[in-house]
Amino acid sequence: MTASIRQMRSEDAPQLAEVHAQAWRETYAGILSEQFLAAVTTESRLAMWQNSTPEGRARHWLAELDGVIIGFAGVRPMGPDAVRPEELWGLYLLQSHHKQGLGRALLEAALAERPASLWVAAENLNAIAFYQRLGFALDGTSELVEDWENLRELRMVR
Repeated sequence: MTASIRQMRSEDAPQLAEVHAQAWRETYAGILSEQFLAAVTTESRLAMWQNSTPEGRARHWLAELDGVIIGFAGVRPMGPDAVRPEELWGLYLLQSHHKQGLGRALLEAALAERPASLWVAAENLNAIAFYQRLGFALDGTSELVEDWENLRELRMVR
């Protein structure tokens, strides 16, 4: 089995929506309620991915294993007053593929060594440690995401 990283294509939207929903449910299990996570479906993610064309502002990279998408990273440019010029808006990998270097490979493809910011759930200690190993640091900024059951997120920068 061979893993590879590539940029998103428009035809990836259906499979990417499925992976996004599954990775979200895996990542936030125990952090968000079961009812909330049950509403995170392929259908609820599909419209987002169908509107995320390769020509759009955000750029997306996919991790594939033998042609099957298993994760993604998304980066978008930020405005002139932002803390960093780019934001890693998401990096998700199916749990069955954690600790294989694919998260690092996705991040390197998406950002290389460029400065960026990201938001991470305060309770997701594994993700915080992962980003710290890759040069990000907590900057002391946090916010509550009301639409996500008042989930507390912490900002990280590099």
